[in-house]
Amino acid sequence: MVKTTFIICDEEKDYSEKLYEYIHAGESERFNILLFTDIVQLNEYLSSSKAGIILISENLTDDLKADADNSIIISLCHEKKERIRGQRSVYKYSPAKEILKKVMDYCSESQTQVLRRNCDKPLNVIGVYSPIKKAFQTTYAVTLGQILATRGKTLYLNFECFSGFDYMMQSLKSSGNRSDLMDLMYFWQCGSENFSYRLSSITEKIGTLDYVPPVHSFMNYEGITPKQWTEFIKAFEEYTDYEFLILDLSEKINGLFDILRLCSRVYSVTDNRRISSAKMSQYETLLLECAYDDVIDKTKKISVPLFREIPESYEMLPYSDLAKYIKKNLEFEDERLKEAGDVM
Repeated sequence: MVKTTFIICDEEKDYSEKLYEYIHAGESERFNILLFTDIVQLNEYLSSSKAGIILISENLTDDLKADADNSIIISLCHEKKERIRGQRSVYKYSPAKEILKKVMDYCSESQTQVLRRNCDKPLNVIGVYSPIKKAFQTTYAVTLGQILATRGKTLYLNFECFSGFDYMMQSLKSSGNRSDLMDLMYFWQCGSENFSYRLSSITEKIGTLDYVPPVHSFMNYEGITPKQWTEFIKAFEEYTDYEFLILDLSEKINGLFDILRLCSRVYSVTDNRRISSAKMSQYETLLLECAYDDVIDKTKKISVPLFREIPESYEMLPYSDLAKYIKKNLEFEDERLKEAGDVM
């Protein structure tokens, strides 16, 4: 697959090199990223080659000889403003992460760019679901996601009614304005194929693990049909280059069993209490009655031992005894999961 060319052009050498290094480190697998500090050289390049994205200093924009209809041109400006004379812009001295998010946001609005999967490995969808509450489901899922992220690009999606992520990730101040999982779903429902760009514009990180901020209100789930959910999950296979997708699921999702069926593996976290065994038995019986016995076949029940201490910070979970325990249990058919389990 031919990669889209992403050009960075700024006359400040130190600044442009640092920005290039950041973007190249995270996006080189899906973009051909080029750096220019001289507008003449850039114009020479563009005279015979095309660029999908041009991120350029506002001081050089007027001298740029590029077809605006075929390129997404974004100015690096010295003031905080959305547009310069109608041109897309981003504040030059924002953190590199925020600059890239803004670029991806502009790309998601464009009708000229469609980015499909550029990865030779199939997406491995892993579900984490248990009918038993207070069973470390989210802690397990986030830890598993960070372990897998050491072996391949991994995305975590939380479908809980009350995830507490804004509190855990200390993002309360920005949570009122930030986009979340439901915004991504609505974007997909609108029929735009620029799904990957929109996803990149809203993802956050826990260490090396990407995640989409969970919904603020679970009531938004009620209008989404099972078919819409399954098509949404399949979009990650078609339009992203993730190798692993972790789904932290809840009963509030319409079509829960259909989503579990999409997974290559399902983890159900349980414990040794009698009530837990009873709930798990009722859950498995319902799966059988509804002809979802294949979900049972791909499910691995995990009884998490009582550890002396589990870190409260999500970023510290990969270094915990829980992480060591999870790695020992990555022992099934997918070689990539076995490799992740071998990293101790």
